[in-house]
Amino acid sequence: MPTPTTYAPAKQFVGVANEVSQGTAVAMTATLLLDSFKPKDQPKFLEDKAWRGAMATDSFAQIQGVATAEWDMGGPVFLDGIGYLLRNIMGDLATTGTSTGSGGTTLAATANPGAATLSTVATIPAGTVVQIGTGATAEVFTTGTPTGAGPYSIPLASPAGGLVYQHTSGQAVQPVTGPYTYAWALLNSSTGQPISHTLTHMLGPTAASGARQYPGCVASELGFKWNAESDLFTFDAKGQAWPSIALGSAPVANPGNTAPVPSWRMAVGIGGPAAGGTLVPTVTDGEVNFKREINPYFTGNGVQTPYIIQRAGLTVEGKLNFIAADESALLYMLNNTQPQVQLLLSNGLAGINAASITFDFAKAAFVEAEPDGSKTAVEYGNQFKAVLNTTNAGGSGSYSPCKVSVTCNVAPGTY
Repeated sequence: MPTPTTYAPAKQFVGVANEVSQGTAVAMTATLLLDSFKPKDQPKFLEDKAWRGAMATDSFAQIQGVATAEWDMGGPVFLDGIGYLLRNIMGDLATTGTSTGSGGTTLAATANPGAATLSTVATIPAGTVVQIGTGATAEVFTTGTPTGAGPYSIPLASPAGGLVYQHTSGQAVQPVTGPYTYAWALLNSSTGQPISHTLTHMLGPTAASGARQYPGCVASELGFKWNAESDLFTFDAKGQAWPSIALGSAPVANPGNTAPVPSWRMAVGIGGPAAGGTLVPTVTDGEVNFKREINPYFTGNGVQTPYIIQRAGLTVEGKLNFIAADESALLYMLNNTQPQVQLLLSNGLAGINAASITFDFAKAAFVEAEPDGSKTAVEYGNQFKAVLNTTNAGGSGSYSPCKVSVTCNVAPGTY
């Protein structure tokens, strides 16, 4: 008797890649390190129940209509991979690097969005990683071979696509290195639609490759949780996609080298940053939850797949549980002070190994504060909602509920 064919779930993995066009699958470029992934194809079935003189109420035919897929994932937060999901649900991205301290120059002329070349006062050698601008519109590129005798023409070799933001004459062009800081805010420019992703699931049973792809992935929820006593910093996410397709050849896992971070490293700031006089040392655990309304649209174009999976508004809220040293947790709600709330989790390393994530809410409205006298110490369980503000806005302007920044040594253009 031949050995039965089976597949071990322990060998599965999930890959991710940025899409150029929503719903057009692309090969995975990174591995998302998860401990849960539940995809589900969901074609709709249309029933033929036209009367035929039979004593039955079942359908005479099941006709396949339009199709989508759902996905649900979770696991520890790996700071070199979570950026894909933050970009998917928020959209706006600024990138800054660590200055090398030398070789800087300035723009000799305004550079517009889409430009693949800069005009600079001083030349920059080919292969230099440079940061253009600062703050919410900062961008990082690797340069090509310069030309000219001053001002100089500096090609932006990678990432592809040219500048995202406008940079006026005189702005700094500074050589940088890793680690890099990626700051996500709510995308408000153009159509307001963030990038979509292809997820590749290597599970085993699929012929030839063992894997299926889920193109056009759009996140509807992204949640983060921590508990200083017992847990790693973790996340869960879910959303929709185009229906799955069989991959032609087997993908290869390529996990990064960063480790997940224990929750006891979380620092909480209220009324200011998570440091100094505004550091609150009494928070035991908490959550941050992003929710975005999404909707697949179908049109009469001869295909079952969506015309688009459209994003609508984004909301962000959170929970913080306090050991009660006083009534501060209650008064945040009663006085409606709406303070800045900042959450900072760092791996504690230095140099290119440094990695951290910061959630910054310029205004947070505490809408619930419940005292708990049932444990060994009095506690308060608080819930807050992000208040839209311009301080957290990104380069696309308008308002944002918060800004999330991740520092890691991932190459610019990855997300």
